[in-house]
Amino acid sequence: MKNFKLLIFSMVMMLFIFTSCTNNEPFVDNLQNTEDSESITATLDQLSLQFDLNGNLNANNNPAGNVVFDFCFDFVYPLTLSYNNGTIVTVNNLDDLVDVMLASTNQLYINGIAFPFDVEVYNETTNAIEVETINNEEEFVNLIETCNFETNEPCECFENYTPVCVEITDPFGNTFVITYPNACYAACDGFTEDDFVDDCEGDYNPNGNDCFTLIFPLSIITDENTTATINSQEELDAVTYNSYYFDFIYPIDISQNDGNITTINTREEIEAILNDCYDDNNPNECEECADEPMDIVCVNVEQPDGSSYTYSYDNACYAICDGYTEADFVFCNSGNDLCLPSAISSALTDNTDWAVSAFNNSNELSVYEITFNADGTLQWMSSGVTFSGTWSAEENTTAGNILSLSFSGPDLQQASGQWRVIGCDLPCSISLQSNNGDEITLSRECD
Repeated sequence: MKNFKLLIFSMVMMLFIFTSCTNNEPFVDNLQNTEDSESITATLDQLSLQFDLNGNLNANNNPAGNVVFDFCFDFVYPLTLSYNNGTIVTVNNLDDLVDVMLASTNQLYINGIAFPFDVEVYNETTNAIEVETINNEEEFVNLIETCNFETNEPCECFENYTPVCVEITDPFGNTFVITYPNACYAACDGFTEDDFVDDCEGDYNPNGNDCFTLIFPLSIITDENTTATINSQEELDAVTYNSYYFDFIYPIDISQNDGNITTINTREEIEAILNDCYDDNNPNECEECADEPMDIVCVNVEQPDGSSYTYSYDNACYAICDGYTEADFVFCNSGNDLCLPSAISSALTDNTDWAVSAFNNSNELSVYEITFNADGTLQWMSSGVTFSGTWSAEENTTAGNILSLSFSGPDLQQASGQWRVIGCDLPCSISLQSNNGDEITLSRECD
């Protein structure tokens, strides 16, 4: 029978919290020999980026819910490490390793490892998780180079919830399914449409909707055929994150949104509830949001280069339809935000040329390659001649967000003046309107 990983906990919480369900702690062991390794220091530095200062997983960087896919590889435990002061420690699982990383400082940190050790890696050719032995520092360096840590960007996916699934073989020859919120998250882990399998909806809890909560305690069986009693959502996260799949020991009880307690006796029953949840909460259709009252909410959108801008929606429905949750909402500086001036300024000056792509619904003033500079100047070309101008973005408490433009030379004189922001789809386009009703759209080539 094909196994699948029920990532109920990951989308209910949208946060993976590591708490150990055992009393196993890293312990000092002076009988093991370790070697200095720049690779283990670099690996732990990179792995720590997956977590916050409290050891909580960053959901955007971990869409698969498994370290092999979300990081690059997983250690096979136990693992013997050494600190820069010579102290040797053995870690028995990923929880222990996270504890070691959290306890590290600039003065005391891991800089050694005992060779050989094993890692689990994903082989794209065989579509399987395989165990690889690392015998020395050179092989460790080669492993890290295959991960391309320096070129990896955070997974920035804000599409609607449209789950896709990929089928993987574990090291023991069993198959299981990983479900991603949408194809963008799957692409972050290197999968394409050709890798997707058909039967997907039943394996996943849609888009963080609290369709139900699990009632604890309950028991599960992991992929190592180990039975574990779970007393909280946090324990379930910790136990299952390092597993490729698991199953509940039925019956289990769940609490649905209407307050009813339902007993689940089989996998098929929980799949049916997940399917019903998907049907009831599918946010792919946003038309219904137009019927919601105007109640602006804002979200902070981070860019791969580390910059960010604040984007606002007419109501929470539209924001949720774009894949955000209430936890993503931030303070709006204005009651009539479309895009805040800081967001407009950041987008205009990020080294990409803009264009006047429409003027009063025509291409009468269509001019491309307008360069906006951070010092408030701009340049544009006409017939091979470069002209200059100025710009500024500011918030007006009565008129809303204003973009002021001044163009010298021909063609764009009509675009000079103050324009109120009436539409904003950053980082791709900005729609503007003058006091006399003229409208222009600034846009650029955008993914």
